[in-house]
Amino acid sequence: MVQYARRRWDRNRVTIMAMLLVIVWSSTGLAQGPLAMRVDGRSGTVEVRSMPDLRALLASAPKLTVEAISEPVKTVTVGQRYFVPNPDSKTWDLVQVYFKQYGGPNTLVVMDLGTGEVNTVHTGSTYTNFHLAPSVVAPNGKLFLSTLDGNMRQQICLYDPAANALALNAVPMPTDILGETHPMVLGPDGMIYCSGAHPSGSATAVRIDPNTLAVTAYGPLGPSHAPHPCWAYSMGVDDRFIYIASGKTPWYLVAFDRETGGTEVLHTNSQPEGYLAVNQNRGGASCFSRTRKADGGHEDERFWLYEGKAIPMVGDKPTPPWTEAPPEVARPPMPELSLVTARPNENGQAVIWFRTAKDKAAAEAGDLPAPAVGGDDEPPPPPPTDADMEAAGWRGMRFTVPLYPLRIDRLTELPDGRLMGTAGHYQGNFFHNPITGRSEHPGQCGLSHYATVIYDGKVYMSGYPNGPLYVLDPARPWTANKPVSKSRVISETDPQSNPRRLMYLKEAGAKKMLTAAAANGKVYFGGVWMREGNWGGLGWMHLDTGTEGGLWKPFAASQIRYLAAADEGRVLVISTLPVENREMGLAKAVDAPLFFFDTLTDTLHPDTLCPIPGSRCTGPLVAVGGARVLGWTENPADPKQSSILYGIDAVERRVLFTRTLPLPIPIDVGGHQWDPWDFRLGPDGKVWTFMAGALVRIDPADAAIEFVGSIATGGRLAFAGSDVYLGGTETLRRVRGLLAP
Repeated sequence: MVQYARRRWDRNRVTIMAMLLVIVWSSTGLAQGPLAMRVDGRSGTVEVRSMPDLRALLASAPKLTVEAISEPVKTVTVGQRYFVPNPDSKTWDLVQVYFKQYGGPNTLVVMDLGTGEVNTVHTGSTYTNFHLAPSVVAPNGKLFLSTLDGNMRQQICLYDPAANALALNAVPMPTDILGETHPMVLGPDGMIYCSGAHPSGSATAVRIDPNTLAVTAYGPLGPSHAPHPCWAYSMGVDDRFIYIASGKTPWYLVAFDRETGGTEVLHTNSQPEGYLAVNQNRGGASCFSRTRKADGGHEDERFWLYEGKAIPMVGDKPTPPWTEAPPEVARPPMPELSLVTARPNENGQAVIWFRTAKDKAAAEAGDLPAPAVGGDDEPPPPPPTDADMEAAGWRGMRFTVPLYPLRIDRLTELPDGRLMGTAGHYQGNFFHNPITGRSEHPGQCGLSHYATVIYDGKVYMSGYPNGPLYVLDPARPWTANKPVSKSRVISETDPQSNPRRLMYLKEAGAKKMLTAAAANGKVYFGGVWMREGNWGGLGWMHLDTGTEGGLWKPFAASQIRYLAAADEGRVLVISTLPVENREMGLAKAVDAPLFFFDTLTDTLHPDTLCPIPGSRCTGPLVAVGGARVLGWTENPADPKQSSILYGIDAVERRVLFTRTLPLPIPIDVGGHQWDPWDFRLGPDGKVWTFMAGALVRIDPADAAIEFVGSIATGGRLAFAGSDVYLGGTETLRRVRGLLAP
């Protein structure tokens, strides 16, 4: 009864507030005088404050004075590393990749662990993507690396350990073998095989002779995935056939006969939650296929791949069908590697330590035990000194690499008054103290950060890949990925790691979480699937029990783009982008819907609401008090020149007002959400955003728009005292005095 009475009072309060809203239907933003609107079955007349043309307001907006505060994140990504045996067959070369962002600028550090020689190679401004670049050491001892150019075309880099020399784009690859996934394997015949996506939507493959660098192109191979992209995630080769996991939904196990040119699909996994993988073995290949059962479990199938057939594996230790395998190439013993100081310091200086078994045995002290990480209120232990390392037989390879300032993609206020921002490219978070003016970048974690919510003093973050959920306690030091011994950093799942990865929101199915909200002891994240499908998913965590919940089937034709928690957190309003789901036979909706989710019962309301008929997406949302939510999206009649602001009642699921603006929404509502832009509630109760190169604030009581001032580049917004801070560029910026103290 108490809950019902509270809801009834809230609805009456919302009704009174809604009667004060102004509806301005002019595409020029000019008030037309008294307007009548219907609220809760009653009609009322509201005197609308006269406003000039919005374009005139924009033209007269003062230019804001923007201060550059700092470049809070100046670093470089530590990429993959590759071991290559030296010609003496006793020692190794190590190639370590560093890059600012995918595509470069790249620095490759080439270390000869036998002679101690260190060289650096810079790839320059040409786009070369070394991220997750597969590699093969050919029988002739040379390293082949598969990279991507700016058009996702595969290129091959070649490293010769005899000369300690790296050549970029060293093999004449065909232009129709594309990424983003681009596996590479060494076949039993000593040839190198690469697979990827063909422009037709099918998989494709090539063979490279490592001695002559001659290329043989095959493909397209197997069924097309068009209009969706093809992902050639893995491959294998025997003495006659190429096997490719072509996917993702459905997955096809494609076998290509190199002698006859014939192609056959050996196995299909059509389940959106399914998986298929091909592995290269000595003498042949193998396959793993997983499907999910209705009870939540899974069913696995395993096959040997040989002579163009998928042969089911039998028993706990199945025997491969081939009788002979090529002999293993002799390699020197692999050294032990320590990467705890591979991340450069603030001067770009880094050390990679290595130790052979002989070095370790000769060290008098041996390895030092890993110290325990400090408690919640204790700082992490200091990393081992150079003297500690050398005493235990380690040898250091020292070098310097360039550092780069990184764009600020997220910005928010912490409960203690500091600001927290997020750098792009997995480089973690930074903190800025508005009182001292000091910025600190304490570290990074394995999160590409898109969605943030603060609840009970903790910061909950999600994003990509695979919908992870991290928690950060801003009152504790950053400990994630900090060294705790000579060869170990603290795991992100360790209870003492801060931030700590709590889980992956698997029930949502979403690979990338784009938006977040908190309510009733839970944190909610919504996003998109990616690769297996293009639809949406909603996931949440019960903070008291640490358990997960989620659903995706109601969003099988709708990506989740924005969330807002209204009615004191009892209702989640879910903004979506309709998509076609060919796999499930679902057409793309004509009108973008808002969904409504009850956070008390974690159930989706059966009714949806389309606030703007014909809209491509319902756009960003802000909860502005009670059951009211403000939204903004494209005007379907003229999306390039116009947009629509709207308000809804989240409890009664109805539109309160719409207002057409003669200015477009300055973001792609279906994009990656890296836009230098924001749409959020400020401490003054106004909604702050950007329009046409100007910072504006919107009064949610009457949708009146005030142009605060013009600004060259927007960004995520944060507030401290009377000042406004901006992300969106590589520099943290400030505009003073825009708020009352």
